[in-house]
Amino acid sequence: MRVLAAAAAAICFCAPSFSDNSNYPQPLADALAMGYAAPEGAFWRFTLRVSMNETVMDVRFDGAEADGEDWTLLSPASADDLSDELSAMWTDMNTPDEDSGENEGAGLSIRSGGGLFFSPETARMIAGDVQQASAGGYTFRPDLDPDSDEADSMAEHLSGEIALASSGQVERIRIFAPASFKPNPAARIHEFEMIMNFQTLEGLPAPVMTSMSTVVDVSALFQRQQQSVRFEFSDVEYAEP
Repeated sequence: MRVLAAAAAAICFCAPSFSDNSNYPQPLADALAMGYAAPEGAFWRFTLRVSMNETVMDVRFDGAEADGEDWTLLSPASADDLSDELSAMWTDMNTPDEDSGENEGAGLSIRSGGGLFFSPETARMIAGDVQQASAGGYTFRPDLDPDSDEADSMAEHLSGEIALASSGQVERIRIFAPASFKPNPAARIHEFEMIMNFQTLEGLPAPVMTSMSTVVDVSALFQRQQQSVRFEFSDVEYAEP
């Protein structure tokens, strides 16, 4: 179950691939074009609160530090006090990837691509069938990850909602399952929801993610598991060379 939540988080931090948003209605096309690709050598600093199944961990990230030394545990005082799932995430955050040399950080590849910026890769999740919603914003057909068989099998069962801020930027993206479904014969997803919130911060060239949450409730192999994860970013700093 942890893998599903981490995979959802990873969507927002992968390297950007620019796409043509010209087929979307205005002003949505303008909002989706506000992504930014951070140049090589840029780095982030921020505080991250991770809430997982009613347990909490506060950490500080400093991209100017070396891999394996860039995350600092703020709360609880000792990693021994973390829940098993948060302890596994903390270990991942402090383990540099052997293949690429990048710190994967439990799916948060902060050192590559756009980091916390709203990116063109995030915009690619707005796959089509865009319609203006009666309450404001837009509905759409989501595509979580075109390179993932698992995401592809889920996509046909998911719906999306996107809201824009008064400034014109993307403010909120929600992807959810309107009803339970079977992504494969061995599993049933009773609930799936992912919400991403973005804000414009003074001095930064694109909207920045301020929070992301996922809720997954799945039955597989005669077991039912539920997981709720929320990432909240604060005290954000960004520097370019």
